[in-house]
Amino acid sequence: MSRCIIIAAHNEVAVKSIVNIRADDFIICADGGYAFAAAEGIVPNLVIGDFDSFHGVVESGIEVERVAAEKDDTDTLLCLKRGIERGFEEFIIVGGIGGRLDHTLANLQTVAYGCERGCFVLLADKGNLVTMIGADTVKLPKVDGYKLSVFAFGDVCEGVCESGVKYPLTNATITNTFPIGVSNEIEAENAVISCKKGKLLLVMSKE
Repeated sequence: MSRCIIIAAHNEVAVKSIVNIRADDFIICADGGYAFAAAEGIVPNLVIGDFDSFHGVVESGIEVERVAAEKDDTDTLLCLKRGIERGFEEFIIVGGIGGRLDHTLANLQTVAYGCERGCFVLLADKGNLVTMIGADTVKLPKVDGYKLSVFAFGDVCEGVCESGVKYPLTNATITNTFPIGVSNEIEAENAVISCKKGKLLLVMSKE
């Protein structure tokens, strides 16, 4: 199935420098993310938001979902929910890192929301790639100049294994109060990471 690309309201570089837009991608803009899309000639399928960060006019023919400013969900989480409702299982959220710390943390929780529902969600900006796994195994390719870190997103992750890296782990327990998984290096073609219990946050950051 095609991917769902969510363009967040905070971006520091061009969207197309982060993700290669494919013809079959379903594109959703979170509020001010539409301004970034329009500036690059990207025509989204849907724009969602309370429009506190975009005050212009959305091009005719594009579906718009206006929501109240006072609501429980963030605009980005609403975008993810709408994508899941349409049957998508693979998501790339472009931007959404940096800027206000509370917004970044909310976007990490959005990644967790997708993970809980069996979706692959990648949060990407100019120097970071962030995803999450539950009780699962994933391969991450080596990218020159990037460090790999893993964190417990919750109290604890059990049965954590990392291979193909400088500092491997075997059946380790990782807690959210001891960052033992920070700044590892992928030495093989791929790192293989698995977790038996908990939500494991995976971060690849450019040095």
